Amino acid sequence: MNLIQENVDITRFTTFGISVRARYFAEYKSERELVYISRQPEFLENPVLQIGGGSNLLFIHDFEGLVLHSAVKGITRYDKDADTAFVIAGAGENWADFVEWTISQGLAGLENLAGIPGEVGASPVQNVGAYGVEAGDVIHSVECFDLSTRKTCRFLAAECRFGYRDSFFKHEGRGRYIVLRVSFKLRPDGVPRSLEYGPLANLRESLGHHPTLRQVADEVLRVRNTKLPDPALIGSAGSFFKNPVVHNGKLEEIKALTGHELAGHPVGDHYTKLSAAWLIDHAGMKGAKCGGAKVYDKQPLVIVNDSNATAGDVATLATRVSDAVRRKFLIDLRPEVNYIDTHVQVTILGTGTSKGIPEIGCACRVCTSPFQKDKRTRCSAIVRTMGQTFLIDPSPDFREQMLSQDMHDIDAVLITHAHYDHVGGIDDLRPFCATADLPLYVNDEADKMLRKHYEYCFREHPYPGVPKFDMHVVGDSPFIVNGVKIVPIRVNHGPLPILGFRIGDFAYITDAKSVEPAELNKLEGVRTLVVNALRDRDHFSHFTLAEALEFIEEVNPQEAYLTHFNHEIGRHHELEARLPKNVHPAFDGMQLTV
Repeated sequence: MNLIQENVDITRFTTFGISVRARYFAEYKSERELVYISRQPEFLENPVLQIGGGSNLLFIHDFEGLVLHSAVKGITRYDKDADTAFVIAGAGENWADFVEWTISQGLAGLENLAGIPGEVGASPVQNVGAYGVEAGDVIHSVECFDLSTRKTCRFLAAECRFGYRDSFFKHEGRGRYIVLRVSFKLRPDGVPRSLEYGPLANLRESLGHHPTLRQVADEVLRVRNTKLPDPALIGSAGSFFKNPVVHNGKLEEIKALTGHELAGHPVGDHYTKLSAAWLIDHAGMKGAKCGGAKVYDKQPLVIVNDSNATAGDVATLATRVSDAVRRKFLIDLRPEVNYIDTHVQVTILGTGTSKGIPEIGCACRVCTSPFQKDKRTRCSAIVRTMGQTFLIDPSPDFREQMLSQDMHDIDAVLITHAHYDHVGGIDDLRPFCATADLPLYVNDEADKMLRKHYEYCFREHPYPGVPKFDMHVVGDSPFIVNGVKIVPIRVNHGPLPILGFRIGDFAYITDAKSVEPAELNKLEGVRTLVVNALRDRDHFSHFTLAEALEFIEEVNPQEAYLTHFNHEIGRHHELEARLPKNVHPAFDGMQLTV
């Protein structure tokens, strides 16, 4: 059985029309073939990405890993009674064709979702929606292949945690579960019921009678065709941005600061869903261009491949659109499109030890240095990969670090340990908890300390506005965060066990004094290592410069960067001159690509 191909053009599996290749590619028709693939070295030793029709993907570069595509087919109908019919569809079925099949069968429930590009397997992952209906409204269960256990499992709709363009499969389940089949609970009476949204609200009146399934689908297709480009003719990923959900208190703040009163649809008791298209249009970005990418004239929520666009053109234009909306309306737009990039982009936010450099009241030559690279805030870093943004440690200087780097998005926080110089900025995470609890990944010791020292964040009835967290206690085993594999590295900070982290071929370790051999094995093959080197003199809980260099020699990365300095280390350029060719002192604001 030879299912895995090498160096494959996968452009046909995307809708942007931007050329992209995968180092490895495999298409499977059954669970048996998935089991086989999951045991091959191409799977075990590389990043793995499951794709469907590619209607929500933007590949920033060629994919340096294994791309999987489902060819699991088949549609089966089971009538329970006069009110309910279950339909099970293979993940590899074309979504638009599947919706057409349900209409031909007289089954109501999916007609509002006609014409959406992609495949059935993506419907529970993305919780695709349109014109007042979401897939999660009619999904009964989802059959998956668990890549960890190599067994088939099933999730009922309630377990999928469907939200606005969201589900369990985009978070904890991402990278672990592959959708095989989806079971839908539909109505055999053939009567459409969701007719309150947008252009469907007047359909009954214009027809003079209650519309049929076919008439609803035709109206949806007509409206889609007037607003959205046909991917076969103009490359796009459909709606590029999510409609932002904003706390009503934030809307009052925006009105007070800008004079703009923003209207939308209520979501629950305290939130409002705004129109991203309206915000983009009124920020003056309709028709805006960057290289071959363009904000679509007919629907500003869409970015199109107007003329041989590159992924960089699209990503840059999306950033310009977001910046324009933020400047005018103080609203952050988040992409609905997934950025796919196996590269790891690192920004070193801070490189100083607990006192920082300059130390308060110190007049030494390092603390009084005029050079910017000798100004060191407390240790922290941002890591971006696969469209996700991870913060490692919210230091006491976190607020100023983020402002200086003009950063405004975090998907999850990785905590090395709970000493104040690494978590003192935890209260400044408030902006990232505005619409949902921010995930924090910690070891058991840090979990206990954070709950004790920041107990106001963990009360059953917290004070309004305090940061709220979704706590995840991790052990020694790798874990998945929104599809990204994180390998915890247990190191010893003197007597205290703390964590370092490996993400892809990048590893970040700070405050270490020793590392056990078993943990050292987790660093095999790391290309770029960041590690602490406090000073030349011995310290009971931190690597000295000599110890850090010895550790680097053991790990043997291509490049290494030193961090967590105090002022005894000397000036930046002097330290650089003392180091081996592939070892460098990190500095605040340094950016790396791995």
